[in-house]
Amino acid sequence: MTILAEILAVGDELIHGALLDTNSKWLAGELEAAGAVVQRFTVTSDDPAAMREAFAGACARADVVVATGGLGPTLDDRTRDVVADLLGGPLVFDEASWAQVRHWLGSRGRPVPESNRRQALMPPGARPFANPVGTAPGFGVRVDRAQLYVLPGVPREMQVMAKDHVLPAVRSMPGITPLAQVWLRVLGPSEAALGERIEPFMVPGRNPAVGITASGGLLTIRIVGTAPTAAAAAEACEATARELRPLLGAWLFAEGTVELPELVVAAFKARGLTLAVAESCTGGAIANRIVDVPGASAVFRGGVVAYANEAKEALLGVPRACIEAHGAVSEQVAAAMAEGARTGFRADVALATTGIAGPDGGTPEKPVGTVCFAVADATGTKAWTMRIPDLGRAFVRDRAVFESWRVLLQGRGSG
Repeated sequence: MTILAEILAVGDELIHGALLDTNSKWLAGELEAAGAVVQRFTVTSDDPAAMREAFAGACARADVVVATGGLGPTLDDRTRDVVADLLGGPLVFDEASWAQVRHWLGSRGRPVPESNRRQALMPPGARPFANPVGTAPGFGVRVDRAQLYVLPGVPREMQVMAKDHVLPAVRSMPGITPLAQVWLRVLGPSEAALGERIEPFMVPGRNPAVGITASGGLLTIRIVGTAPTAAAAAEACEATARELRPLLGAWLFAEGTVELPELVVAAFKARGLTLAVAESCTGGAIANRIVDVPGASAVFRGGVVAYANEAKEALLGVPRACIEAHGAVSEQVAAAMAEGARTGFRADVALATTGIAGPDGGTPEKPVGTVCFAVADATGTKAWTMRIPDLGRAFVRDRAVFESWRVLLQGRGSG
């Protein structure tokens, strides 16, 4: 028997695009790793009728439903009310949950508004989940065929509660499907060209399944396999990866199911190297994503966003004559930026980016999408130029960041 799971995200702010639903992505990965098969995401507004339809439908189809959001103290936080209505009973005040809410607020010297009492109301038969990092308790309750878990919408609170209560329960369910994944990261071809190259592996119903996801020029081949045991699933995925690698050649630059900045930090730790960056067109995106990684301080010395020419001169020591002779978007300036960052931060390796992200600023000689990179290390400095397709400012910048990850993972840049 397969354990089917669905994920619900509640909130007008998600429907209207004011916030991005990152919770469902995180939960899907964790639930699949625990052995459940995620079959659907649903995002619903705070409207009670819409919420009721979404919850009822999910709980009728799935064995496990995880919902996030709508557990705050205000009247537009209606998740608990909708679940109680589905169960046909009134909300029940839980003293232990109320004590936890009061303790969390009081221990931080904050007042305890009476409206927070709403957060201690539970649907009939629900098991409250304490929230160690916030005020909103979660709960679990049986609804129709599903075990329903309702968690706060704040990502940090949701993740702690899922790890404490939801994922252990899912792992213990009979009928879980051991699952494994291998991700192959590809830069260079279009999605269509890559799809043609590996088409025989992408037939429907194949186990392991092979699919391609695209993001800002980065292509990820996801190999997902199931088997009676986790070890057998992992071996099946690796067997498929062994067949795919020769087909990918130089396009393949990284592997792993973690984010690329994590791979970069791990690689630099393993090599015993430190890193600095000098960014123009990428606007600090490389540094920002590196410092998102726990433990990045072991390798990352710092970064400079030198957007204006004057900043390149003052902060990185790029000679004005170099900029005037070659232009800010040039291999010569990129090289000077990298050398300035390496010297200034006393790093083993420094990476620089300078380019034209558009929509303006391009010329026939240097069209939008022209990005120059440079790497400086103990062996010297190497610079090169890429012509990234002009598919919008965000695409150019994202593709430049992905090229940076490739270089930092593989070594020196390609000319």
